[in-house]
Amino acid sequence: PRVRNLVLLLAVTLLLVSALACEIGGEPPKPTIVITAPTSDAEFEQGEEVTVLSSANDATGIARVELYVDGQLYRTDSSPSPEGEESLAMAQTWVAEDPGSHTLSVTAYNVEGEASEPWAVTIRVVEAGGAVTPPTPTSSSAPPPEATSTPAPPPEATATTPPPTETVPPPPPTDTAEPELPDLYISEIRLDPESPQQGSAATVGVRIHNGGTVEASGFNVVWRSAGPTIGCEWPADPIAPGGARWYQCEYTYGGWNPNYTTTAIVDADGDVDELDEDNNVLTLVVNVQPAAAAAPDLHVTDIRIEPTSPVMGSWATIGVKVHNQGNAVAHNFKVVWLSGEPIMSLEWTVTSLAPGAYSSWLQSPYRYTGHGHFTTRAIVDSDGDVDEIDEDNNERTKEIDVIP
Repeated sequence: PRVRNLVLLLAVTLLLVSALACEIGGEPPKPTIVITAPTSDAEFEQGEEVTVLSSANDATGIARVELYVDGQLYRTDSSPSPEGEESLAMAQTWVAEDPGSHTLSVTAYNVEGEASEPWAVTIRVVEAGGAVTPPTPTSSSAPPPEATSTPAPPPEATATTPPPTETVPPPPPTDTAEPELPDLYISEIRLDPESPQQGSAATVGVRIHNGGTVEASGFNVVWRSAGPTIGCEWPADPIAPGGARWYQCEYTYGGWNPNYTTTAIVDADGDVDELDEDNNVLTLVVNVQPAAAAAPDLHVTDIRIEPTSPVMGSWATIGVKVHNQGNAVAHNFKVVWLSGEPIMSLEWTVTSLAPGAYSSWLQSPYRYTGHGHFTTRAIVDSDGDVDEIDEDNNERTKEIDVIP
């Protein structure tokens, strides 16, 4: 009985040891594999050869690697060693024929026929000649390969066609040249004689230059004898780039002053686009001498009608103002205003007006008997009683509309 009990105890012990060994050992690990190139979202041209690089690991040895395209087995490549390789680097090629997205996956098998979990990437194929975006590294949900003590050998060199590089054309050159425009300016104002005499004609000259790069045309030139008074105006002839031209006229000063400021303006109406719009004006101070024989010089400076558009049959106030720009007193002269209607006028008498003086407003009421547009006139020294320096500047006009 003692021997039988020992045999029974030994059998139970062996069963327990065997069960414990199974618990500790478990199932052997599966092979692992990863794709190192290309990365997901990489792009290739239609017809280009794509090289799929993968790295597989297994303690018993990797026997083969299968490449799948869109879920279909494309090719199988075996380990160079019949016993398998613990770490195997594989290069497998596929020709990208159809444009669009494609899934490339690899599966490794060890020498015992155990398969790894597949590792997949998605790439895009574009039509030949299309823009190809260089691939950027992306992460994958598949687990990394297990570390092994034996480094993976480099993949076999294969001839591949690199993706074409997109050529970006250089930006167009920046045009820093100045625009092609004229540039008009005045170089000189000249009076002959330099100090003209009141009542005597003087020759006025204005010299215009074109400092631009193209011809200047369609502009005007104005010379102001004093303040805003326009003495001469010319419709200018064309001037070539770099050219110059004199413009001349005759002018008689009715008054005298040692400091008349004259002004010349080119392109006074702003009709020409120029390189420099701020060099079109030049001034000159002129000393106008008094006339040899002292005499008055009367002229009408303004006509005022209130209201400006009177109503037919209603009273309006008419005003006229006179200036003596001569160098002697003017005595006992008449000023008349003509309404524009037949033989209808107003008249005032001025007893004395000193040289350089202005009269007060000469005013009277007037009532139009008709309606429409009228040209009114004011005349100083209407009877010609005063000998003046200039007898041709005694009249002024004003247009009005009379409402029915």
